[in-house]
Amino acid sequence: MKQLDKDIETRQFKRAYLIFGEEGYLVKDYTKRLCSAVVPEESSVMNMEVFEGKDCNVSKMIQSGDTAPFFNDYRLVLVRGSGLFREGRKADTSAMSEALKNIPEDCVYVFSDENVDKRNSLYKAVKKLGYCCEIGSRDMKELSQWLIQRTDGRLSSSAASYMVKNIGSDMTHLAVETDKLLAYAGDKKITTADIDTACTRSPEVNIFNMVAAIGNKNAERALEIYNNMIFDGEEPIGILAMIARQFRLMLQCGYLKSKKNYGSKQIAEELKLREFVVSNCLGQGRNFKLNTLIRALKDCARCDSDIKSGLVAPELGVELIILKYSKKI
Repeated sequence: MKQLDKDIETRQFKRAYLIFGEEGYLVKDYTKRLCSAVVPEESSVMNMEVFEGKDCNVSKMIQSGDTAPFFNDYRLVLVRGSGLFREGRKADTSAMSEALKNIPEDCVYVFSDENVDKRNSLYKAVKKLGYCCEIGSRDMKELSQWLIQRTDGRLSSSAASYMVKNIGSDMTHLAVETDKLLAYAGDKKITTADIDTACTRSPEVNIFNMVAAIGNKNAERALEIYNNMIFDGEEPIGILAMIARQFRLMLQCGYLKSKKNYGSKQIAEELKLREFVVSNCLGQGRNFKLNTLIRALKDCARCDSDIKSGLVAPELGVELIILKYSKKI
């Protein structure tokens, strides 16, 4: 990302960029910042064209790049979520790859995508001609530092870490919650009590806490979290899917730890998770035997099927799963 920062600051642009990766918030943020630097908002109507989705017309993209800028140094062609960097659009990918070889000096192509195959011919063409920026998920330290900067230092390091652990690690969600927190706290230093009062926990954090309560055989607490999620508008079937995912992550992490002797970092790389998420799963998993997690996953799948076939009411079906695995046996 340092290269992007440098190009934005110096306004010395390459002919093509690809911005992609797991951290969608930063992908969108850097795409927006780069585009604004290439073509200021007041010039965008005449000098910027946007193509979006898997049905976007490649011929028009190429044509747009051949148009001269109007009272601006550059013309910008922004292409979002095109699918050109994966299988399925081979002819279009080849055509775009060839066109990039002849981009005018006063044109910049910016591609933004979620999933990219680095063997793809267009990926290789952009990398050769310009710059490919992959933005992976941020770890605890990076997220905490970002929150400290976003609050102008009003969050301490420990409070920032607390916020990530208790509110969630999704940057889009954190950005919204930080804005709420700043409005609530005013000019004073932000405390963990402020975070608890002003911020809404992400569904993932609620599920983590619910499964922790299940593991601790605290059915009352687990049901309290579940009912609060229902009150906040979460669907039972969606909650069930998140519970199953948490069971699955604990099973995968536990298996790799006990059977393969992997450390947290290796597990994180294997499962494409943040390392602190792996550490949390390993800690939480100590309350569950591996065969219990396997059985729980089967019960979640059966409950999902029963709900969808009308054999059990959605809210009741999930409650039964919670109660079954919260039993003190």
